[in-house]
Order: sequence, then C-alpha cells, then structure tokens
Amino acid sequence: MNEPGSNPYAPPVAVVNDGEPYQSEGNFIPGGRTVDAGHGASWIGAGWDSFKQSPGAWIVMMILFGVIWIITSLIPLVNLLTLILFPVLGGGIVIACDNQRRNGSLNIGDLFAGFQQKFGPLAILGLIAFGLMLLAMIPVVLIMGVSVFSMFMGGQQPDPAMIATMFGSLGLMFLLIMVASTLMYSALWFAPALIVLHDLSPWDAMKSSFTGCWRNWLGGLIYFILVTLLMFVAMIPLGLGLLVMIPVLWASIYGAYRDIYIED
Repeated sequence: MNEPGSNPYAPPVAVVNDGEPYQSEGNFIPGGRTVDAGHGASWIGAGWDSFKQSPGAWIVMMILFGVIWIITSLIPLVNLLTLILFPVLGGGIVIACDNQRRNGSLNIGDLFAGFQQKFGPLAILGLIAFGLMLLAMIPVVLIMGVSVFSMFMGGQQPDPAMIATMFGSLGLMFLLIMVASTLMYSALWFAPALIVLHDLSPWDAMKSSFTGCWRNWLGGLIYFILVTLLMFVAMIPLGLGLLVMIPVLWASIYGAYRDIYIED
C-alpha cells in the first residue's frame, strides 16, 4: 500500500548504506566490566573452541599472517609498514573471529577485512603505539647511557662499586621496560576490536582497552601465566605446537573482549 502523497508510478528505490562500519552483536559496555579472575582461563578455552571449529582455516590464516609479517620486516624502509600492518591485520582477525561466531566457520579472506573496514583508525593506532614505544625508551636509553659513561669516565678501570651501580641501573632499566610494556599493551590489547566492531576512535579505543584490562588485572595475570606456559610447551615439539597455540591465542583475545565488553 502506498504512503499518502507518494507517487505510485515511481520506480522502486533500493536503500544501500555504503561504507557502514562493521558492527558486533550484543550490548557494548564502554570501558568494560569486571569479571571473575577465573575467566582468565576461560578466555583460553574460548580460543580453543574457536580453533576447533575451523582448524585448517585458522592455521592457513596464521601462516599467511606470518609470511606477510616476515616479508615486510626484512625489506628496508618497507619494514616500517609493519607498525601499521599489525593493527590492520589484527583488526581483520577480530572480524574473522566475529564472523566465525555468527556463521560457525572461519573465512581466511577476513584477514584483510581491516583494509576495507577502519583502515585509517587502525593505521593511526599503529603510529600511536610506535610513538609511545619511542617515548618509553627515552628514560631507558638515558639510564643506560649515564651508567656506561659513569663506569668508564676518565679512562679508569671500573671498580666493584661501579659495577654494582651499573647492575643496579640495569635492574631499574628492566623494571621500567616491564612497567612501560604492561601499560602500553594494556592500552593496545583490545583497541583493534573496539575500533572495528564499535567505531571508536584510536584514542578512545586505547582508553577503553586500558580501563578494561585494569578492571580485570587479576584475570589478565592468570591468562598471561597460562599462555606463557602453553607457549613454552607448544615450542617443545620442534615448534609445531605453535601452529595451534598462536591461533588459539588470537581467538582467546576475541573471547576476552566478548567477555569484558559485551553483554549478550
């Protein structure tokens, strides 16, 4: 039935929403929610469940990801693109995980979905991460430089006190690296998912990722310990176990994102 005032002889018009961002299902919780610490183990279980659904596709996609990463890393100047490629391909893996949850199978081509969906914000995320990494390295370089200069100042042979001071400085440097890495990865961990699935800006995605991680720091610690142990075991049989563990790791990040940020 025609609406009042409409032209009954007009040709039909199809409504097409070009460029609409990819959207995940479920109610989004900005900043995430706090879940039980035991969920850190269940995130790995969720990753394993995803891998079991399409093991062959997961392995092929991870090999393809690795080949692209190695090739771009070995070419001078082009290796700078890895800073941008990592979050863009990571966004594609997130979309692949989300589509697998909906459809029950993994599409290898989704690895490149980040180039069509939110390429700009994902690339900016990579550049921001690089800038933060350089910023974090400044105090580390200063500590190391001052320690080496003090140790060999005046051409004198270093005495035990100088050597002890240098080792103390190295310990402080290692601590700074650990703290800076933890803070940076907390801001980046869920950022690609929040960009491609919820249309957040790179900065807002990093803030939300940081908040979600620190609201679940204990579960994240359990997750990190378990993943470290599993990665070690995976490397024992000539590293072949990594063909399984790396896909499980990527899928587990998506599982953690769904657990923390989505209310079904």
